[in-house]
Amino acid sequence: MRLRSDMFLTVHQWVIALFLTLVGTLPTVSSASAQSLQIQGVEVTPFIGGRFGGTFEIQPEGAAEVRASLNDTTSYGVAAGIRYDDFSVIEFRWTRAKSALRLGTGIEINPLSMSVADVTLNQFHGDFTREFPLEEVKGLRPFLMASVGATHLGTANDGFTRFSFGLGTGLKLFLNSKLGLRVQAQWLPIWVAPEVRSFACGFGGCFVVLSGQLTEQFEVSVGPVFRF
Repeated sequence: MRLRSDMFLTVHQWVIALFLTLVGTLPTVSSASAQSLQIQGVEVTPFIGGRFGGTFEIQPEGAAEVRASLNDTTSYGVAAGIRYDDFSVIEFRWTRAKSALRLGTGIEINPLSMSVADVTLNQFHGDFTREFPLEEVKGLRPFLMASVGATHLGTANDGFTRFSFGLGTGLKLFLNSKLGLRVQAQWLPIWVAPEVRSFACGFGGCFVVLSGQLTEQFEVSVGPVFRF
């Protein structure tokens, strides 16, 4: 079986460089705050949402390369972190989603593009959020966020964990000092490198997930914000 080792694409290098720059600049604080960093509060946000996208280049045993996609699905999880100034939050976020891997049409082992494997996603990210209060609307805060971490994709046969990151935006509406509502949308790519052997087996063979690509996903979520 021939396995391909893709080169890093220039556009992906540019995206990752931009992301790292944003991570370094997003959680900015004044020099005085940096010298005496203090925890101003704790925030916990359970959430539910939808996760979309996720396309892989795969190679079934004895067949040519094809595309496979994860079905759109419901996601849920929790984020918890600390507020270290009036407008900046650092969080740890866990997200879970159950989906199915679907092959593209035109392949003998799966000509009807049926789901060939159930896939469970567990994502663990550190989030950096910067809020921008609006003087015109009390309690409403748009925000930008960047995140970095790891994503595990597992099937009944095997699984793999790869580097992932995210960029997003959203709104927080604080109803009082202890309770709020958070709505956000994120772009969440997974960097599949190195390639994954025997990720899903069935229909008389196993699939190899090829490397050197960003598998892009998007998530929209909503949940209450509890402040302590």
